[in-house]
Amino acid sequence: SQPRYRTWLQLVCILLVLGGLQGSAHAQEPDRQRTFVYGINAAIAKSYTGSFAPPTVQTIYLLADQTSVISPRITQIYFWPITNEYKASWELLNQSVDGTLEISQNGQIIQQTAVTSYTIQYTPNGKKAEAQLMIGADADAAQARFTALQKAYQVELQKHFEAERAWTTAMEDVNRRREAGEDVAAPPEPVAPALFSVVSNGVNQGVPVKLLVGSYQIRLRAKDGSIVAGSERTIVAFGPRRSAIGYQVVPETRWTTPDQVDDLSDVIIGKANSQIYLIPHYEEEFPARAYGLLENPQQQIGETSDWKWVMGDPLENGELELLINGQPIKQLPLTPYRVKQVPGNTLGYEIQEFKPDPTKTANPDLVAYPIHLDQPGSGLEIRIRTPAGEVMPGSTRLVRTPTATPLGTLMLLSACPIALGALIILRRRVKMRLPRNVAG
Repeated sequence: SQPRYRTWLQLVCILLVLGGLQGSAHAQEPDRQRTFVYGINAAIAKSYTGSFAPPTVQTIYLLADQTSVISPRITQIYFWPITNEYKASWELLNQSVDGTLEISQNGQIIQQTAVTSYTIQYTPNGKKAEAQLMIGADADAAQARFTALQKAYQVELQKHFEAERAWTTAMEDVNRRREAGEDVAAPPEPVAPALFSVVSNGVNQGVPVKLLVGSYQIRLRAKDGSIVAGSERTIVAFGPRRSAIGYQVVPETRWTTPDQVDDLSDVIIGKANSQIYLIPHYEEEFPARAYGLLENPQQQIGETSDWKWVMGDPLENGELELLINGQPIKQLPLTPYRVKQVPGNTLGYEIQEFKPDPTKTANPDLVAYPIHLDQPGSGLEIRIRTPAGEVMPGSTRLVRTPTATPLGTLMLLSACPIALGALIILRRRVKMRLPRNVAG
């Protein structure tokens, strides 16, 4: 009958659609291949950046004089055309390869280091987290301490939840009795345990590498004496060209989007009659291509002579000296501030001096040098002096308050070329209409 035919037809359509979706899912499944790679934990300013080097990456870039970790691994990789790079399926296969890493230079073996256990733990320090690398037995001991502290924190947190629940029940009883006219004291609210904020990447297997500036060849020798296939690579260890002091420039009206002043020739610009805050940082200048390939070995970066400033730790002492025409006029200390949101529809912010509260563990939102900018067209020079009174190299910058040009003047200036062009065209037309003996 017709209803049965329609039901059968709908069932066939559903099966075809499901089959098509399943076929599409299979078609999108990446073509993985089992291969040898190097996992990389490259040292950067008091931290580490993680990446890996598939067989297409024959050169690994690391910072000189810093301890990084490279981990021989067997995994499955696949090509991801969206980012034009290989991805690793660590969740499917992440097998450590045992052996000894041989590092040679100019054909001579200079280091032989066996694969060992390591861990990296991150401890918060202000808005950043400082990383600590532990190797061998130290890694195992550090991970054991971390696990014990983590379990103890979970126990304390559970106790706090139970105490909080009991306190809530007690407060409900207190409120009922108060509504009944009784004078009942409220029990003290339980204090939450201090936040456990240490992060660990667990114990892994790898080889610590610390090299001087230069180019090196590496390979992994297995326990049977053979060279592991695909393990021969090049390491380029590079360092900074120079160091200086950079500044984050925080305008009072938009403290969430600070400007960056890195290069020694950069000028600090601010609006007239406004307040800006300068957060000083140590910084180093690295070759841009090498640093980019350190962050991601698979980046497509051509040969370039560009350099890149990399900001490091904030400066924690010293005074900012202001100069006009080369003469010092004032010295400013580093000052802690807190940022308070202005109530209302303006969604603005107010930067106020931070005053520590002994009963609270709050930290300042920023620690900076305050500078008040005067009338338009004014300018000054800044530099930082150490507590011993010496000028810190690379800390000098110019500060300028540009003059605001009225809109009418800008429109008049932009109209001048148009008026001049119209005058020239008009003059040529007049000449074309005059007799030859009259046109000059």
